[in-house]
Amino acid sequence: MMGAMQPKKLLSLWLPVLLWMGLISYLSAQPGLKVVEGPMDFWTRKPAHVGEYAILFLFFFRAIKGSSSWKRREIYIGAGVLSFLFAVTDEFHQLLVPLREGELADLGFDLLGIIAGIIFLRLKLIKSR
Repeated sequence: MMGAMQPKKLLSLWLPVLLWMGLISYLSAQPGLKVVEGPMDFWTRKPAHVGEYAILFLFFFRAIKGSSSWKRREIYIGAGVLSFLFAVTDEFHQLLVPLREGELADLGFDLLGIIAGIIFLRLKLIKSR
């Protein structure tokens, strides 16, 4: 997949993915993490799920595109699958954190983020033609 790519180039492509995954994991490890108290917590945390997974998808897309010879469709699928698999592991991780819950609904919001990333790239591609 990566051939004889220069380590510096490889690092520049994949480091953002790893750092973003690290940030998501760090936030997931915070016991009882709340943005605000009460019902507004839902309206701040759920859009955050969408945003963080849209960004993760975009980072994966960039890294795969720059380090492989995959066709564009394969890159979309690969970035989407890797982002979703990370979302699954993140929700499982939250089951192990005190005062946190892994929620199936959160996977839905994560998937919405991945789809938002796909739509963003598709619109960007259409606009650049």
